[in-house]
Amino acid sequence: MVAMPPVAAIAPARMVVALVAACVTLFLFFNFGGGVHRPAFDSSTWRTSSQVSNDPDSANVMSDIQNSTLGVKVVPVADTIKHADLVKFEKIFVLNLPERSDKRDALSLAASLTNMTVDYVDGVKGETILNKSLPYKQEHRGFSNPTLGSWRAHMNAIRTIVEKGISSALIMEDDIDWDIHIKSQLNDFAHGSRFLQNQTIGDQTHSPYGDGWDVLWLGHCHDDLDEADQRTYVIQNDPTVPAVDQLYMNNPEFLHRWPDHSRIVHVVGKPICTFAYALSYKGAQKILYALSVKELRGFFDNALSWWCAGKDQNARCLDAHPAYFYQHKAIGGVGKNSDNNPNSGTAQEKAETKNIRFSTRFNMEQLLAGRTDYFDSYPPFLEIPSNQGVVQW
Repeated sequence: MVAMPPVAAIAPARMVVALVAACVTLFLFFNFGGGVHRPAFDSSTWRTSSQVSNDPDSANVMSDIQNSTLGVKVVPVADTIKHADLVKFEKIFVLNLPERSDKRDALSLAASLTNMTVDYVDGVKGETILNKSLPYKQEHRGFSNPTLGSWRAHMNAIRTIVEKGISSALIMEDDIDWDIHIKSQLNDFAHGSRFLQNQTIGDQTHSPYGDGWDVLWLGHCHDDLDEADQRTYVIQNDPTVPAVDQLYMNNPEFLHRWPDHSRIVHVVGKPICTFAYALSYKGAQKILYALSVKELRGFFDNALSWWCAGKDQNARCLDAHPAYFYQHKAIGGVGKNSDNNPNSGTAQEKAETKNIRFSTRFNMEQLLAGRTDYFDSYPPFLEIPSNQGVVQW
């Protein structure tokens, strides 16, 4: 006869087995039971509000969320450009006439030095556009050929977003400049854009800039607050923003409402110039309809501004002031810096980028040599504390 172990020795083993089985059953039920499919959540991409509240490092959670989404690290200003992750637009398109190889050379180098990948969309010469292919109100060519060519190049980029189902894209003109710290800047902007869409940093969204926007007008030469929605998200003590009196603006009184070195994120009022702007897929659909299929009422930047300000198709357009992207004027003869008016203006004896403190184009030599003594276009500069976002109603 085989000796049986004492009852007291059997009971704990059975209890352990039963306990493990119960845990497995509960796990399977809550995760796969009831006929409800719960997709796995990738916490490396975003965090839910519940994860935020339980995080021992909750003091840093806002920057951490943006880091994992944008590829931005909150580090000293001089080190920000070292991070190789891309700004998280699905595509960055640059409009460029093929014969302007000089502009493409410079833009490609600037993008590579700040770890951005761009795709080029060929510029269009207006004389190649047939009258019958023009939108309503332009059949008789009320605008000059360069103006029509510019409009068509923008529309070709926008149509590409629609045709290829691109979730969001940044569209830039080929003569723009930006700060070497663009990723940290857009990290701050994302906080403001989410606020304006009533979305918190803890909310899970498809875009780091929040969901629901049509246009992010990141490069312009003028704007004001929207008449109906006066809310602002103020990024105070931004070390990349010149003092107010140093800024080139059509409406200098606008930023005098806030302290020096402030950047204001807000709903667009009446912006001018389309140096750079981002579109969501839905936004691209709306603009392709409004500015081509339906009609064309004015220059491209004016038509887009009117569309945003008029809230056509429930337009949702946001921007920042001062803007993140601005036109760069290279040294050269008359007409070098304009493809729309090649015979106008004067010779450019000194290169210039307005409103950008640590210009990428002015710091190419430093970046190529691995130096950190970056050229500051707007000295002197007082050391100021890290950025803070302030909500105003």
